Amino acid sequence: MELKVYDWEQFERWKTWYLVFALVILLVIVLSVLSNNIFWWVLVLVIAGWYIYYLTKTNDTITMVVWKNALQVGKAAYSRDKLAWFVLEYHTEKEKIHNIVIVEATKETRIYTINDTEENLKNFVNELNGYIPMLDNYDQSTFDKFLRKIKL
Repeated sequence: MELKVYDWEQFERWKTWYLVFALVILLVIVLSVLSNNIFWWVLVLVIAGWYIYYLTKTNDTITMVVWKNALQVGKAAYSRDKLAWFVLEYHTEKEKIHNIVIVEATKETRIYTINDTEENLKNFVNELNGYIPMLDNYDQSTFDKFLRKIKL
């Protein structure tokens, strides 16, 4: 059984989010001009480059497959002993399951937005649940909560 997911977590951003992002970039440019400091120019280039990379990366659809001894996610494979559990995140506005979170034994999390039918999701979750346990929720770091709150 396989499940189609986006390579990274997907966020739906409002126009206001893009406006704030552009204003922050503009503010950094103004500060760099006023301070005559090249650091700020480099910072703007890094932020803009990261954002462009992020936009192209998040639109890639990959496949999750449960094998006998491993979970394959795209080109990466995670052996059973490297994984602790998984969590499904519910999107209240859309009233459907939005993300699947894979938690490694090291507590590192990998969040993937689901890009498949509800039937495939149901079948995949049943199969994955026989492989690693499913939890109701998980502890996120403060930094992770902050990044998700500002939709980065």
